[in-house]
Amino acid sequence: MFKKNNERKSWPLMLAGVAAISLSTQAAHAASNAELEQQVAELQAQVKMLMQQMNKNKVAVQDLGSKVANAPAAKPSKGKTFGGDPSNFRIGNTDVNIGGFVKFDMNFSDYSDGAAALAGIGEDFLVPSVIPVGGEGGDVKFHAHAKTSRFNISTKTKTDTGHVRTFMEFDAIASGQGDERISNSSAERLRHAFIDWNIDGKNSVLAGQTWSTFFNVGTLPESLDFVGPVGTIFERQPQLRYTRKLDGGSFMLAAENPATTLYGASENPYDDNSIPDLIARYNGKSGSFSYSLAAMTRELKYDTGAASADDQGYALSVAGKYTMTSDEIRVMFNYGDALGRYMGLNGFRAGAIRDDGEIELIDAWGGFINWKHHWNNKWRSNLTLSASSADNPDYLAATTAADYTSIHANLLYSPIKRLTLGGEYIYATKELENTGNVLDDDKGSLKRLLLSVKYAF
Repeated sequence: MFKKNNERKSWPLMLAGVAAISLSTQAAHAASNAELEQQVAELQAQVKMLMQQMNKNKVAVQDLGSKVANAPAAKPSKGKTFGGDPSNFRIGNTDVNIGGFVKFDMNFSDYSDGAAALAGIGEDFLVPSVIPVGGEGGDVKFHAHAKTSRFNISTKTKTDTGHVRTFMEFDAIASGQGDERISNSSAERLRHAFIDWNIDGKNSVLAGQTWSTFFNVGTLPESLDFVGPVGTIFERQPQLRYTRKLDGGSFMLAAENPATTLYGASENPYDDNSIPDLIARYNGKSGSFSYSLAAMTRELKYDTGAASADDQGYALSVAGKYTMTSDEIRVMFNYGDALGRYMGLNGFRAGAIRDDGEIELIDAWGGFINWKHHWNNKWRSNLTLSASSADNPDYLAATTAADYTSIHANLLYSPIKRLTLGGEYIYATKELENTGNVLDDDKGSLKRLLLSVKYAF
């Protein structure tokens, strides 16, 4: 009985305990659910913020992609090359440019007074002094080579004082290493190698080997022949040059490597000079006409040990280019008593050694006029007329060259950028002094058809 009563009394306690546990569990569950709901809400807020950020990034990326896609292609800077734009890359703070071209020439030559010019160089390009005179004409001669192909590398480095540029260029013309039996090899030769320090944008100093300051290379006609007109200045040599930019132009002053070529000499050239060739040049521009005025004074000297003499000569050169919509006119005129080796690949010598051992300077002149026409954006033509002459002393040999003339006419085709295919007709003459009319034949000519393929890189 007592036990039953105790059991009856324990039920309410048990029920109260169960209720307490249940309420406790429900409270705990309620607390857990509230926390969980709060965490879920926070996660949802974070996800929403992330989605908004991702959308912003997506729009930014799309805008950037659109700008990149529509941006113009970067253009490489142009270096000093005879061909197209060079390849560019950077090493440290130095920009490096590589350029040049590959050129293949085929020519058919017909000489009026000889089977051929002197072996080698006169076949590769027009050298007026080696046109034969007084012989019997031979058959047309075919000759092909790739010697005028060239390679160059230039650098430009910024410094605390201006920038320094270097340039080196090589080709294989006028040099030989093999012959036409097997290899057709030609040794590379140095064309240009110089340092050009641009001090402040107006003043610069160049040191090294490059085109003579006396030669405005920018007026040289576009020719498939390596040099072109017989009356042009054409000279590269070591020099020290100062350039000052002026309003609308520039002034140059240079001291260049000397050499003396004389008639009646035991050697040519002589290398006995005491002073460099001194040259001044002004470049100017007026509208579409650009021009240059150059003056030179140089010492002509020889010393054989047994005899020696020297004299001071001068020369002047005027050159220009007039540009129109589809046409260009290029001109050059040279005059002086010390032109010698500077004009027409040394077609005349600068002076003669008299019987008394003294030097007599020789007046000479030469020049050209060139017309260039663009038929369209792929076809163009050039027509160049040129002549040169020397007033030789009467005591020189009858076989001394007195006059040269040349005509160059070409048609060039560029189906794609940097590729040029073309043909050029060359007619050139050489006339001898023929003092006393002792020669039965004093004039020879060359007719040449030149075909060429060139790709610049």
